Amino acid sequence: MYQRGIVAISFIYFIMLYSVSAFADGKDELIEKLIKRVDGLESKVEALNKKLSIYEKSPAETIPDEVIQKKVDDLLAKRESIEGGLVKALKDISLSGFVDTSYTYNFRGPDSRTNTARVFDTEANNFNLQAAELVFEKLPPDSGGAGFRTDLYFGQDAEVITPAGSTRDQFDLEQAYISLKPPLNFNLPFGNWQWIKIGKFVTMHGAEVIEAKDNWNFTRSLLFGYAIPFTHTGIRAGYQIFDGLSGYLGINNGWDNVKDNNKTKSVEGALAWAASDKLSFNLAGMYGPEQASNDHSQRGLIDFLTTYKPFDKWTLMLNADYGHEEDVVAAGKDGAWSGVAGYLRYDTNSWMSLISRTEFMSDRQGLRIVSGTNQDVWEQTLTLELRPYKDLITRLEYRHDESSSDIFINNQKAVGRQDTIGLEAIYSF
Repeated sequence: MYQRGIVAISFIYFIMLYSVSAFADGKDELIEKLIKRVDGLESKVEALNKKLSIYEKSPAETIPDEVIQKKVDDLLAKRESIEGGLVKALKDISLSGFVDTSYTYNFRGPDSRTNTARVFDTEANNFNLQAAELVFEKLPPDSGGAGFRTDLYFGQDAEVITPAGSTRDQFDLEQAYISLKPPLNFNLPFGNWQWIKIGKFVTMHGAEVIEAKDNWNFTRSLLFGYAIPFTHTGIRAGYQIFDGLSGYLGINNGWDNVKDNNKTKSVEGALAWAASDKLSFNLAGMYGPEQASNDHSQRGLIDFLTTYKPFDKWTLMLNADYGHEEDVVAAGKDGAWSGVAGYLRYDTNSWMSLISRTEFMSDRQGLRIVSGTNQDVWEQTLTLELRPYKDLITRLEYRHDESSSDIFINNQKAVGRQDTIGLEAIYSF
């Protein structure tokens, strides 16, 4: 038993001695490998330091601004050529427009909820989206060339101005024309040709226009709505005769016609004289057949407008119209209409104005205002205009209409007068 213990202890001792010896040998080998790896890293660091010292000694290379600009220009030119010049074209096109909203209250409370003898504000006791317009325009170069303009018109006003032969809905292509300007070296015996427009454009007659933002009142005048046309399709040329006197001539498809309703064209013309910076006159006229499939019965129109600004805050305007048409009442029986409107505007300050309009129109053969009703109509309009922001116009307006015939409605009863109050807000951009 004792001998077996001695043998076991001797065996364990031998194993431990062998393990220690093996561990010592392994440790020496590991240390040697680490030393070699450190030597390798030191060599790499030294090589990197040499490379860095070379770069530090070399001066930094700079690229001239001209080279950079040329590269940028080349890239832009390449991009423009790829896009077909779209970027440049869009830069030259201006975008503008407006949104026109309103509310009209009729004191007569017509069951039809209709304001009689009105142009755009026909809905009684109703909030209205009168119009929204987008205008795209590229003016011809000053040195001569071509441009264009398109007016996209939306809202209930668009239904009113839609020309004959087009679908009446809440969209109208109010204007779409090509504009031409002569080159600077183009000389005439006297005066200067200013422009030519080819396409569809608004009329040059009257004191008021389709766009609400460019008028003095919320409601439109009787003369604007019933005495003159809205638009024409054709060609029109403007001419500067001499300083202060200019004019235009045109030929077109007639009153509010994109597609002519007969085989003969109508002609238009005007003369505008700026007598001074305070007084101006405009005399315009139009003549041609306007009845469908009738080339012989002529319609004529004379429109007169004068504006006078006696003081900085006061402006007066007078508009008069006379129209005559052959064979319009019956074969061999002509018809006529006429009217006059006076305006007074007082700008109390930069953000508030007071406007008055007094108007009379005679339609004694029932041709223009209410078809078949012979009448004389007059109206008085008082408008308070506030401009709280540069891009916002607001109006509060009272209007009284009176007729020699009972064309207005009081509930369900025909009466001879009508009173309304209107509110309007216009945002322009």
